[in-house]
Amino acid sequence: MCNKGIKYMSKLFSTCQLVQEGSDSSELKISAVNLRPGYGFTAGQGNTTLVAGGFLSISPENDFPLSPTLFLNHALTPSSTVALKSIAEAELHRQNCVNYRSYTVDMDNRLCVIGNDAGEIRRFLNTYGGLLDVRPLLVKGCDSEFPTVTALQFESLTQGCRLEYQIRSAIDVDKCSYCGACGVSCPESCISENLFVDFNLCTFCKECENVCEPQAIDIHGAINEVVDFPAVLILGDVKVELPAKTTSIFYEKDLSAYFSSLFPCQIDEVITHDNTICQYSAKLGYGCDLCVSSCVHGAITQGGTGVVVNALQCVECGACVAVCPTGAMQNERFSDRAFVEYIESVEIPEGGTIVLGDEESLHRLWWAEQNNTYAKVFFLEFDNVGCLSLFHFLYLLSCGLRRIIILEKDKSVGDAGLYSRQAQFATTLTEELFAVSDAIVSCSVDDFATVVVAQPQPLFTQATGFKSFVNRRQTMAEALEDLVVRSGREVTLQPEGYVPFASVTCDTDRCTQCMACLNDCQIGAMQAEASLLQLNHVGILCVGCGLCVLVCPEDALTLSPKFTLRADFFNGITLAQAEPMACKKCGKVFGTKKSFDRVMAILQQKEAVDISHFEYCEDCRVIKLFEAETL
Repeated sequence: MCNKGIKYMSKLFSTCQLVQEGSDSSELKISAVNLRPGYGFTAGQGNTTLVAGGFLSISPENDFPLSPTLFLNHALTPSSTVALKSIAEAELHRQNCVNYRSYTVDMDNRLCVIGNDAGEIRRFLNTYGGLLDVRPLLVKGCDSEFPTVTALQFESLTQGCRLEYQIRSAIDVDKCSYCGACGVSCPESCISENLFVDFNLCTFCKECENVCEPQAIDIHGAINEVVDFPAVLILGDVKVELPAKTTSIFYEKDLSAYFSSLFPCQIDEVITHDNTICQYSAKLGYGCDLCVSSCVHGAITQGGTGVVVNALQCVECGACVAVCPTGAMQNERFSDRAFVEYIESVEIPEGGTIVLGDEESLHRLWWAEQNNTYAKVFFLEFDNVGCLSLFHFLYLLSCGLRRIIILEKDKSVGDAGLYSRQAQFATTLTEELFAVSDAIVSCSVDDFATVVVAQPQPLFTQATGFKSFVNRRQTMAEALEDLVVRSGREVTLQPEGYVPFASVTCDTDRCTQCMACLNDCQIGAMQAEASLLQLNHVGILCVGCGLCVLVCPEDALTLSPKFTLRADFFNGITLAQAEPMACKKCGKVFGTKKSFDRVMAILQQKEAVDISHFEYCEDCRVIKLFEAETL
């Protein structure tokens, strides 16, 4: 139900301000301000405003941060002063915790121009040579002004492109004495006074080589070059193999796009990557590639150092953050840790609704709904809803919320945004666990009043707290386990397409407990109990990257997208357990009986090998061998 209520004072703009008087503790003040759109507003004399409710779009010039979250919860909900103060403090903490690298990139006008026709390259140089630092390369024919290259290869870099090629270089000018013998002896007169060899005329008769006393001529000579350029321009129909994803290679028709990039710009590295919890192995060149496949802007690459984000190309669409199953990809404007800390520090209406939207959407919502009050609703500015993931949805529902409403600017956003797939899967889970299909709803601002008016029954009562935040996967696992326990149901799922869960089975006859599968499982789904020689798998942590299957030397592991939400999915199952091989002398466990028997079976076929000392651990084995030598 919505209750009518007008929240203004003497027709002035009413807002909340968290203020501090001198060295005293902060307090919340609700006051009317004479707001003039386009200008800021200030607190009373002697007060320092730490944060205030408002919108940057109408108050851009302020010495303190403005919070749409604080403003809407004051204007559109019956929140108490205590609740509003907790929101103000959470907003201040959120603002202060934002931390990312920011710097300015200067203009780099170096350009490699590649063409088949020397005339086309010359015309380009005549037009733009005074503006750009051009390196011309000819791939067909030859010209006295431009080097002809062969074996041309491209490699995409984080910023720019690396070119590797060979340049024909028949004459070594460091050895040449400029005697002129080569020019006179050449039957085709293809060596000019500038020591340019016209290979269009050359028959490779090698007369020039034969008469060159300093041995400065190798008619088949070439120089290998590897050069990095910020941009490459291809003129005409040049047949070269280009990298699959690159934004630094342009064609003549793209000149306007190239020139638009020639200016200094500020780079904010907002989208970051943490290799320590990423399930892509740079060493193996294999693993999870969801971030790369989701990025349509070519801003993410995988290479020898792992996943790399090109901040210059990144538009902060949020797709990579939404699909990342471990939380390795983060939006530092509102990271997973900051999100959890924020929700834990404010009063969330149990069994109520949370409304997520960017500042523009919340501003429009307040403008349309300013005469209404909504009970059991919490408004939260989420600057980029495209970053929302399964983690966000399951965590919020586990906190006791009944519904999550996402404000979209238009319908196409929800259809195209990868976060919507995360929302759909979260909806599938709530349907299976609680038989509800409206836990997560996307709508426009225009449809908000119709959507929010429904007040469904809570999923459960008395939400429990969470452990301290470790990473996205751990918190999501805790949230989903809580939902499964509260539902009292056991659900088996095998969704179509990729989902960030998987089950692993092990052929115990093949497994030798070598534990190679643990090495690349950064998120900790594969675990071992060393004292019991036990290999375990925690399904809720598994993202189905397949690295464990790839590295298993015995081909003992099998991956399946089918999983069942029950206790062992969260607590782990034992995949294999081996009989320990204990030292014959000291009793120390130094391997498995299965591995020992396998090695012995091989060695027994070799007559010259003494296998008597293999029953001892590495320490006792050395002592045994030493004693045998002293006898």
